[in-house]
Amino acid sequence: MDFSHHLFLLALLLPLAACIDPIYQHCGQNFTDNSILQVNINKAVYSMITNTPDSGYSISTIGNGSNTVYGLTRCRGDIGPKACSDCISAASQDLQEFCPSTSASRIWHDLCFLRYDTTNFLGTIDNSDARGWRSGKEMEDPIKFSMAVTQLLNWVKTGAAVGNNKFGMGKRSIDSSSSLTIYGMAQCTHDLQETTCLQCLEGLTGLMIKYCTIRDGCHYMSSSCLLRFESSNFILASTIPTYPEVDAPTPSPSTIA
Repeated sequence: MDFSHHLFLLALLLPLAACIDPIYQHCGQNFTDNSILQVNINKAVYSMITNTPDSGYSISTIGNGSNTVYGLTRCRGDIGPKACSDCISAASQDLQEFCPSTSASRIWHDLCFLRYDTTNFLGTIDNSDARGWRSGKEMEDPIKFSMAVTQLLNWVKTGAAVGNNKFGMGKRSIDSSSSLTIYGMAQCTHDLQETTCLQCLEGLTGLMIKYCTIRDGCHYMSSSCLLRFESSNFILASTIPTYPEVDAPTPSPSTIA
């Protein structure tokens, strides 16, 4: 699978979790003199703002023919309804500012994602816009670290693929004698099935293999999924499962380093 992506080098990934500004936005083609389409976009966005907080996601289809608007949202699975609502509301306001009168727009915050389009993208993997961040710190024992990261990410990827909420998270130590803990997270949008979710996450794994070798943290996200690991705790849930606390099948290993 080919990707058009950007990678950013950060000394630390942790401050990203507190970011209230959009990480990235993509604005599609502008349209003019189409009040029906604008009304449908407004309806779709309003529906998603209303429906997302309770479940953490929303999928919307509004209109007919060429004026049909398809939309989806996702909030990170480790946050509650209030944080989700605040993030989605902020994302919709940001789209109004950055992408007015566009027939297709998408925006990423650290805690949520919002997208709409006049082309039906639902159920299709889209990693074409993958964006990545990596830590500037390299590990002293990259082989041992890589093996632990691989096992943890395979576990959380499977959790996201098979789970009803399309979200997986967890932590593990490097080995029984190490005090270093790795935290991992994976998530797919709810329009993807188990197989396509895992395919999306494996695509991001490929980018991590290429660009995040021996780093102590890496975060990739696209319109369809996200994958992240760090040696600092970025997960906002009060309880984090410990590998291999959940009895889930493990996919074939994908080496990170």
